[in-house]
Amino acid sequence: MNHVVSLAHSAQCLKKAVPMMVKYRMPVTPINYAIWYCYIQGNKPSLNAELDQIISQQQTCTQNKAQEIFDKHLNKEDLTLFQEASKKFHATIEEVQKDISITLNHSKSFTTTLIDSQNELNTLTEVNSFNEVLGCVERLTDESIAMQDYVREFQTKLALAYNEIKDLKEALNLSKEAAETDPLTGFYNRGKFDADITNFCNEYSLRTQGTSLAVLIMFDIDHFKRFNDDFGHQKGDEVLKLVAEKVIQHTKNTINMAKAYRYGGEEFCITAYFDTINDIMAFANRIRLDIAKLAVRKKHDTNAKRAISASFGLSILRPFTNSAVLIERADRALYIAKTHGRNRIEIAPDI
Repeated sequence: MNHVVSLAHSAQCLKKAVPMMVKYRMPVTPINYAIWYCYIQGNKPSLNAELDQIISQQQTCTQNKAQEIFDKHLNKEDLTLFQEASKKFHATIEEVQKDISITLNHSKSFTTTLIDSQNELNTLTEVNSFNEVLGCVERLTDESIAMQDYVREFQTKLALAYNEIKDLKEALNLSKEAAETDPLTGFYNRGKFDADITNFCNEYSLRTQGTSLAVLIMFDIDHFKRFNDDFGHQKGDEVLKLVAEKVIQHTKNTINMAKAYRYGGEEFCITAYFDTINDIMAFANRIRLDIAKLAVRKKHDTNAKRAISASFGLSILRPFTNSAVLIERADRALYIAKTHGRNRIEIAPDI
């Protein structure tokens, strides 16, 4: 079980390192993993101090900075830490397969003993063949005890392997989630949108039952540049977070299978399913109204208050429409909403 023990160590380190990379918006790369692994071990105080300083100043650590830290404090051998997690995973799988094979072989041996003993008992003709009967019983008892021992040992190994593989899987899932999530808003990011929107169109086209409508909702924050110019970029980030919180309140319900994405900058997308156009409009309007209730103030000037609003463009998906057309129609509807006064909803007309 050495494979499982070493996997346990790698999995625990990975479980601690990955959340740190997620928290500070650092991709899970071998270099970043090696840095955080060393950070968690605490055996290089100078590395910890330098990384703490960078995080404090920038709230993240860029790849260039990470490379500088790695070159200064670590070496190529430390890169093997990341690959080891994968190697130990596969080694554990091989170990489990070997244990299964051993247990099956003993199971076959036990089965053979049962058959042989049955045949031997069937050939006994004398009622007083006590020695032969006792011999069969002894062999069956010994084989049964041995088989039980193998099964118990296998169950213990399997339970340990399962728990460690489960821990590693959870850590790797955190990595995948971080790669698909926008750290500022908590929405899915543009890369995830580009992957999902094609599936969204294809899956709807393949539906043969149901009358639900699929919709792409695009919206962006009105006059967002003014928040950055007048209040500063930190206040602009605060606006994005406030809007995201309102949207999440409406998309966390899985009934409509709604997913929210940060499309880019201050522009966002939602994909969802509804029964009617009225339901779509009501959903979008609830979000619009909630956003319109928001406002931000300047840090040292409580009188400088500015309201937040957003404009919406809706595109209802038709069967066998490709994703590019769906996006173009939603974007056109959003443009119409903005040119017609903002803080409103427009539906793209059918072509």
